Amino acid sequence: MAIGAEFAWPNVPCGDGTTLDMQTFVDKPVSGAFSTHLMDPLQDKAYFAARHPESKLVLAYVWKQRDFPWLGIWEENHCRESAPWNGKTVTRGMEFGASPFPESRRAMIDRGGLFGVPGYRWIPAKSKVQVNYAAVLMPADSVDDFQP
Repeated sequence: MAIGAEFAWPNVPCGDGTTLDMQTFVDKPVSGAFSTHLMDPLQDKAYFAARHPESKLVLAYVWKQRDFPWLGIWEENHCRESAPWNGKTVTRGMEFGASPFPESRRAMIDRGGLFGVPGYRWIPAKSKVQVNYAAVLMPADSVDDFQP
């Protein structure tokens, strides 16, 4: 992936001028990446769905976009030699949250936001915040079979 590039899902620009379809895991012997995605602020619900081709199962999460406007996608494909990865791990993680990046609270506050959307959420002292989300696991022939 090209560092700092803006792009429209699912085609991310690569440093060599090509694009990569993020809907499938990268087909390289060694790779690692992180991308952040602003979920559509015009939609009440945000979600992601992923499908394992062998098990034909879709895992999906659905939440209110205003609660968690960001989705981070990271991949580890035999890239990190340190523990716990040890150069043997192949995985993709999807994390929805209030911040676009995995960083310290100080870095979130200093940056402020991204694309005009805050990159953190204040919870006033002595107050409570309740958010809800749903997790779905279902058999499916395609990830498109899931509709939130």
